[in-house]
Amino acid sequence: KHRSWMTRVLRAGDRVMTFIPPADGDDSDGVERPTEEEVQAALEGVPDELSWEWAAQRLIPLFERGYTEGVTGDPMINTPTNLGVGIGFGIDFGPAFGRVTRSMAQRWEASVEQIEHAAFAHLAEVAAAVTRADLQTVVHQGHFFRALGVPPGWASSVVLAGGDELMRIFGTRDAIFTTPSRGALLAFAPATPPGAIAEITVG
Repeated sequence: KHRSWMTRVLRAGDRVMTFIPPADGDDSDGVERPTEEEVQAALEGVPDELSWEWAAQRLIPLFERGYTEGVTGDPMINTPTNLGVGIGFGIDFGPAFGRVTRSMAQRWEASVEQIEHAAFAHLAEVAAAVTRADLQTVVHQGHFFRALGVPPGWASSVVLAGGDELMRIFGTRDAIFTTPSRGALLAFAPATPPGAIAEITVG
């Protein structure tokens, strides 16, 4: 079962952004999501020519969601991580993001390693600005958990910032982290029943 707010793609000319629609009344994960109007406004602010100089400081690492092809069949750039899962890369537009494809990398004359380095450097800067005040405490059917919804659209990537950052933000390393979508990172106490974690995470 997939939640109705799972990511979908918005297109405007040759620009592509990933959009997380509203929850349609199901806000059990406690994370607020941008409206389509906010996403479209951000899309209009993207320069026509995505130069390396503009994009490099906005690159972000993203968890893949089961597909690796671009909208026109242009393969997306991806690489494995030390967590044992693959990640792709996006360009942070504010309330949403674009995806980095092979043709973009070729136009920038940038290697995967350069893209990865720039993305994790930006992630470190963004994660450093996240505080415990950004967490939301949620109760779902008697079970408490904490939800992080920033940065908007790709909060799940904060887990890639490392254990020290997770400790600073969540106040503990002793937690079970799940990512029901790219835009949400949830933290459960170890004593939370696995069935409750699965229900909240998967829906």
